[in-house]
Amino acid sequence: MRALVIALVLAQALPAAAKSKAKPPAKPAKPAAPQPPSPPPPLCSGDYADALPAEKAASILDAVKQPFVFAIRNTATYEHVYYGRDGKLRRAYLRSVVHGTAFAYRVVNGETQLVTNEHVASQPDVTDDEHGVEGVPTGSKKVREQLKIVRDETDDYEPGHVPLAKLLSDTQADIAVLKTRKQLPVMPYRLGRSAALRPGNLVQVRGFPLGAFAAVNTGKVLNPLTHDTERGWNHVDFMIDALLASGNSGSPVFAVSCRTAEPELVGIYHAGYTDAAALNAVVAIDQLRDELDTLKVPKRDSSALHGEITAQDRDKLVKQLFAETTHSVTFPFGGRSVVVALVDPQLMRFSILDDDYPLTTQESMALVDRGQNGFGTLDLVAVSVDGQPVEAPAQALEGEVREHFEKLYESLWRQVLGVADYRARLSKGKLSADAFAEAQAARQRLRKRTAEQKELLNICSFEADRANFGAARAQLATPAPTPATAEVAGSGQ
Repeated sequence: MRALVIALVLAQALPAAAKSKAKPPAKPAKPAAPQPPSPPPPLCSGDYADALPAEKAASILDAVKQPFVFAIRNTATYEHVYYGRDGKLRRAYLRSVVHGTAFAYRVVNGETQLVTNEHVASQPDVTDDEHGVEGVPTGSKKVREQLKIVRDETDDYEPGHVPLAKLLSDTQADIAVLKTRKQLPVMPYRLGRSAALRPGNLVQVRGFPLGAFAAVNTGKVLNPLTHDTERGWNHVDFMIDALLASGNSGSPVFAVSCRTAEPELVGIYHAGYTDAAALNAVVAIDQLRDELDTLKVPKRDSSALHGEITAQDRDKLVKQLFAETTHSVTFPFGGRSVVVALVDPQLMRFSILDDDYPLTTQESMALVDRGQNGFGTLDLVAVSVDGQPVEAPAQALEGEVREHFEKLYESLWRQVLGVADYRARLSKGKLSADAFAEAQAARQRLRKRTAEQKELLNICSFEADRANFGAARAQLATPAPTPATAEVAGSGQ
């Protein structure tokens, strides 16, 4: 009996034991996965930093292991033609060497592309009062130009120079893109947003002041948006107070992002004020983004510079002349005075007065537009031949002579429209400071044309005295006396 009870107990216990052996032991609980570190807080509020901690400034400088900013040397040769003491024509060849800065920004098809200023990549084709070259007389012509990367202004080791070629030249933005077959380190930073700059933002400028050595200058944004129309430029700048020099032209300008704490390219330094070393203009990067990518110069509104004169422009002047009691307007041109008069609805006359004006109202030359198909075509040229005023049809003039007078005629139109624009802006200038500033900018543009206008007047006066102009007398129409109203009409304007 005892044996039977033991057997039953063992029989009941064995399945339970089997079940307990079949169940695997419980695994220890996994430790919680470590949480990723929280991102560092932004360097600052806003888009770009106004200041940097010392350790961050040092790390930015130390991060650039390979230089991507280079010294550029432009060597141009000019031909100067002159007469020697013996009366013979002579030629002299003069060399001009300038230094600037360029930076590599990408590699395409094995070639490194760099950005600099257009005025660094190209010296003037012809020297004049507005485009002077140190040591080269005015009237000289550029016959050769070379661009190279050098170590500094003293580097004369030719085998170490890196030749450059131009890919793009944008005179209005003062930007040029160069290329070289040599593989160069490229800028490690991204393009920023110049529109996000604010006064007080910190900027860093990397370049070669005076071409002497590599340097990093710092400064602050003074004005984040200005429109630059000096020297035929037409682009957006921002102003900084970094101390820069001539060799810095073409230097990249960086601002430090608040979000990433990394520098971003926001512009390219291109010009400074002669009397203010800490007042410098930087071409804003936003307007260059597509241009640097596509290598295509964008179309810009050049109405304030050298845009085409439209039919609407001419009609506007005609309406203004109709509104004047004398049907005329007097305006300056090349140091002389000119009266444009609407003699009748189909005849406009530009009378260039002599040097004695306003003591006298003697006309030295006139250009006449009969306006059969709308004004804008030179039809007659009136000059003094043997003391007598005669008019020669423009079609009767020899090709080169006619071309000179047509250039003078176009320049007269451009000037009178510019003067009308200036006077309109000046009248609005009494209402606001911005309107007054626009009027002053228009006045400066007019003054910068004086040298070119003088040259045109001199050429056309010379042509009027030559026999080939007098040869047109055979085809002269009946001499038309200078309208009395044209002589005195503008004297009171």
